[in-house]
Amino acid sequence: MKQLSLFETDNTTPQSSYLHLEGDIPIDLPENALISLQRKPPLKIHSLGFQPAKSIPEIPHWFLSKYGTEKCKILEPFAGSGTTIIETLLQGASVYWLDYHPLSRLICRVKTHIYYIAEILDYTEQILQNAYAIKYPLETVNFANKDFWFQKPVQTGLESLRAQIFQVPEAIQPLFWLVFASTVRKTSDMNDGMILAAKRANVKEIPQRSREDVYRYFKDYLDKALEAIGEWQFVLNNSLQNAIELKSTTAVNLTGDWHCDAVITSPPYINAIDYVWASKFELHWLGLVSNDRARLDLYTQEIGTERIPRKDYCQLGKTGNYYLDDLIYDIYYGTQYKASKGQNKLRARVVYKYFMDMKAHFLSCFNHLNLGGYYCFAIGDISKICGVEIPVAKLLTEIAEEIGFAKIFQFDLLLKNRRLNLPRNVSWAGTIKHDTVVVLQKIKT
Repeated sequence: MKQLSLFETDNTTPQSSYLHLEGDIPIDLPENALISLQRKPPLKIHSLGFQPAKSIPEIPHWFLSKYGTEKCKILEPFAGSGTTIIETLLQGASVYWLDYHPLSRLICRVKTHIYYIAEILDYTEQILQNAYAIKYPLETVNFANKDFWFQKPVQTGLESLRAQIFQVPEAIQPLFWLVFASTVRKTSDMNDGMILAAKRANVKEIPQRSREDVYRYFKDYLDKALEAIGEWQFVLNNSLQNAIELKSTTAVNLTGDWHCDAVITSPPYINAIDYVWASKFELHWLGLVSNDRARLDLYTQEIGTERIPRKDYCQLGKTGNYYLDDLIYDIYYGTQYKASKGQNKLRARVVYKYFMDMKAHFLSCFNHLNLGGYYCFAIGDISKICGVEIPVAKLLTEIAEEIGFAKIFQFDLLLKNRRLNLPRNVSWAGTIKHDTVVVLQKIKT
């Protein structure tokens, strides 16, 4: 099994086919353009917080420049690390946001809160001094294989920091918890760059770590966070009140009496990244889940969850889209690739569930959009599952059109420099070469 990127450079499309751009995406971009973008360095706030395969700020910036107004209200239903939130606030607009994942919610809360640097530094000194003084902290965190992934001195250091973060004012705790999350990942026995915690044969030797290493990393990450926040708050000029977290945590069925002018988002990539597994350590150490069962229960909130009862995935699902149903049939019966026992049926059900969830999501967004409002999404153009190529962007567009949206613009972006350290079976999983950006409009009620 090979390590590779889910987002590999396209070696099949001639370079002459691309429109090569630098910096921002122009608002006069031709319809159906295929672009290769040389990006400028983004604000440091975009890098704050762990989120694999982050969406790039150039896409929401392009949409807001082309279709947005200063007074418009945006919805980001898959907030992730807050890319759309940041770009919306920079444009002076308002944004509603939500995410099912507790770590993503924490990241976005930090990025939409005002912090006073001097106050944070004072409490940092207090946290570290008191943590050093605790010789034998209580063991409060337990989850499967904790001792395999965390050396005993590291566990002691993390427990002592954890105890002290609880002592600072509740309003500023989220920043310290986010810094703590980075410390947890860094001091685990995962190799740098590893996304999923899994025992592998080809891992680098793990260094012995001390309790002092934990404190050192915590302070380093705190300094980087304050640098990013300082830059962000200076640029933003105190308009964080324009970001509103919705009470709903599911994008499938949006609740509440509110409306928006546009949706800007990057929906989950089908069958791509296991975000719950990827953030397992942070979820437990930060107390975002109470135990292993609570962590596993998060899967039920995912779009296109893979945690499906056997009695369900043994059934061949039908979406009503004939082309999609033919693809699901091919996966189910393994016409292109015979996976291990039960996997073809499971993968077929995951695909079915993904598109049915997205259909419900589109309908929910449609009901909250003002007439004439937009839905802009960016997603991998084609996903390969059990040897079957799924044109995800095309199918999502068709499903949205069935609900009442009209497609008004589309372009494709070459994906590059987004490598993920994941074990993948390339014979049937494939790679994603482009993001397709689609703009839909609500043209009728």
